[in-house]
Amino acid sequence: MVTLIYLVSAWLAADVATGAVHWWEDRYGDPAWPIVGRWVIEPNIVHHKDPRAMLAGGYWQRNWTTIIPAAVAAAVALACGQQWLALVAGLATQANEIHGWSHQRCSRPIRGLQLLGVVSSQEGHARHHRSPFSTDFCVMTDLTNPLLGAVGFWRILEAVVGLFGITPRVERASA
Repeated sequence: MVTLIYLVSAWLAADVATGAVHWWEDRYGDPAWPIVGRWVIEPNIVHHKDPRAMLAGGYWQRNWTTIIPAAVAAAVALACGQQWLALVAGLATQANEIHGWSHQRCSRPIRGLQLLGVVSSQEGHARHHRSPFSTDFCVMTDLTNPLLGAVGFWRILEAVVGLFGITPRVERASA
């Protein structure tokens, strides 16, 4: 039972962590930023105009921008003796792949996991692609977005960031 709680909590934490990164990319990311702008923000903007664009190319092309930083975070966590955080980072390496499943027809086993909400479904993720594009940033499961939405998590986060004079990217708000 303890192992199941350990795994489920790491899975949900990976969803929230990658959702927070996705939120930052969507709302504040600038395509003019060095390196990240070209390799992360620009493809993200294209994805919101054409959600299936992320399915082009192979596994590595879809996932390298998540795998590399998450693997580094996992290595640092392990070096610091933080096995649970390393597991969270390890699970987060697959966020883009799971996100891609929500934009395509999947095999029966994956569809079964989507129906259970264990991984993000087309129906669950569709809310993120509707105006005003300011909610449902978690792409690994269908479990965290309803809870975060209910407590106003993304609005609160934007209010906190706004205290520092940082405002969302204009183009994204009108995408």
